[in-house]
Amino acid sequence: MTDFEIQRGLRQMNTPRMPQADLWPGIAARIAAADAAAAPAPARRRHWLPFAAAAGVLLAVAGGFTAYTLQRQRAADAFVADTASPLPVRVSPRDAHDLSRAPGGDPRLLGAAVVLDAAHAELEQALDQRPDAVFLVSLLNRTNARRMKLEHYGARAG
Repeated sequence: MTDFEIQRGLRQMNTPRMPQADLWPGIAARIAAADAAAAPAPARRRHWLPFAAAAGVLLAVAGGFTAYTLQRQRAADAFVADTASPLPVRVSPRDAHDLSRAPGGDPRLLGAAVVLDAAHAELEQALDQRPDAVFLVSLLNRTNARRMKLEHYGARAG
């Protein structure tokens, strides 16, 4: 083939031509097949989901109530055990008016005396566990100073 024949063939290719077979039905069939394969499964209804959420909330509430009840029961048992000892550290509000541990016998200072006694007892227990803790000794000294100040107030008030 010469250059002249090649150029003539290229010019003939440049003219519009009709395809020998109709391509659109094949393309449409392939698109339809791809859509059918990619179509999602029908959405399942999840009727159980609200019931599961309600059951979870109910379980959480019941667990919280049970934990709260157990905590109160333990606190009550600890209080009974503390008041059963010969030297009670905690005083219930019912027994507060019967006790005359307030400095100077003044019932208005009883609450502060109870708190200071409890703090003193806790600091002594901590000091028994860690005798090398200097900060516990300083806290115990401050607590004793507060006790003396409270007794001074009681003496002035009574």
